[in-house]
Amino acid sequence: MSSYIIWILLLALWNVILFYGNDLGLNVVLFMIPLLTFVYIFLRKNEKINNKKGLLYLIPMSLLSLTYLLFDDTSFSALNCIAITVLFGVLYVFTIKPVDRLSELVDEAISLLVVPITYIGNFFRVSTAKIREKIKVSKKARKILLSCLIVLPIVLIVVSLLSSADLIFGELFDKIFGGIIDFIEDVIFDDFFGRLIVFIIVFFAIGTSMMYILYEYPKKNDKKIVKETKTRDVFTIKLLVSVLNVIYIIFDVIQIKSLMLHSVATTINYAEYARRGFFELLIVSVINIAIILVSKKFETKDNEKEFNYINIMNVLMVFLTIIIIVSSFLRMNLYESAYGYTTLRLLVYVALMTETILMIPTVMYIFNSNIKIFKSYIVIILCAYVITNYMDIDYLVARRNVNRYYVNEKIDIDYLKNYGYDNIPVLVELYNKTDDLYVKEELGEYLTIMKEDIDQYSVFTFKLSRYKAYKALEEDFK
Repeated sequence: MSSYIIWILLLALWNVILFYGNDLGLNVVLFMIPLLTFVYIFLRKNEKINNKKGLLYLIPMSLLSLTYLLFDDTSFSALNCIAITVLFGVLYVFTIKPVDRLSELVDEAISLLVVPITYIGNFFRVSTAKIREKIKVSKKARKILLSCLIVLPIVLIVVSLLSSADLIFGELFDKIFGGIIDFIEDVIFDDFFGRLIVFIIVFFAIGTSMMYILYEYPKKNDKKIVKETKTRDVFTIKLLVSVLNVIYIIFDVIQIKSLMLHSVATTINYAEYARRGFFELLIVSVINIAIILVSKKFETKDNEKEFNYINIMNVLMVFLTIIIIVSSFLRMNLYESAYGYTTLRLLVYVALMTETILMIPTVMYIFNSNIKIFKSYIVIILCAYVITNYMDIDYLVARRNVNRYYVNEKIDIDYLKNYGYDNIPVLVELYNKTDDLYVKEELGEYLTIMKEDIDQYSVFTFKLSRYKAYKALEEDFK
């Protein structure tokens, strides 16, 4: 472990330099590259890679890190910090100790988060020993250093007292040492303790995690999970899926007649009927997937023939759930046509499409319970999440709302003023094209504020979307 101390020190120092007091941007990429490289080298050299497929999680982590350079979506910026942290845990677990169950993954992830704290003392002793080994100081140097530590405070006290006693003496020393003292106060001690705290936290977080992986996982790999086989009564499951399918058949028939064939009672307003219920249907479809997965847990060799009926009902439920998802999709589309586009409404589409894709491994799992359904879900959801990050949602929402405005002259300007940079080029375009004085005035005030604020960033916080916004504001917004 001691051979990695210097690398961990450099990573902690690099983290402070890149992030302390800065927004997130290019600095995320600059930090993740050496961090992921270090993690891979550490796992490989210590022979912890028991499943090479687990290393594939390095790909979504890298892609999510790159979004900080490309986009300026504050919502996903916060979510991706959590996602990358979670993916670190998933990477370690699947690479070092592959698991098949959600409960096992959660257990290992919590252990990885909590147990390394107990290694703080050991890591401190190892790191201090390594630092002393690297920084070899001769007896003469130690003697000089000790003398300076004794003499310097006394000299400073005496000079301070003499400066207070004599103004001329005080001005003389102020001219000589004043600039040096100001530099030390402004540059070195400004936020010094904050930077030091961040450095210590990052240093110990990386170090103790590595020590935990190095010493604890070999012990855990010896443990074998013994699965208990129980005879279970499946009557309740049969009753549940049967009743639900009857209800869904009735519901789906109504959906096909009303939404797809536009056939509703004369007493009901079709527009109002169609523009509601998409969130409820989204939740129902999630519940259906959960019921299918839970029902399969009751399948054993003893009730295999009896379970064929449940499998048929589960397949039927998948088919009916797809119709529910299509219904929800149509309702959301009609709602957006009437009220415009928002990030949340766009994310509903993503969730619905992801659910539809999840039905593929679900059907496979119904007929073959040996399918790694949990891992399949993780891969699909993770791919959907990464793709969503690269959709540039703020730009997409702004573009669709502006296009809608060109058609019916309806737009919610206040919603588009989110103080992000992804949608700035679209708003500049709208400002130049619109003849509506209210829209032009609102956009003009907002874009002026964004233009004044856009160049107040360091190189570490560079974002491609901010650069595009800067060019649009400088060249097209006059």
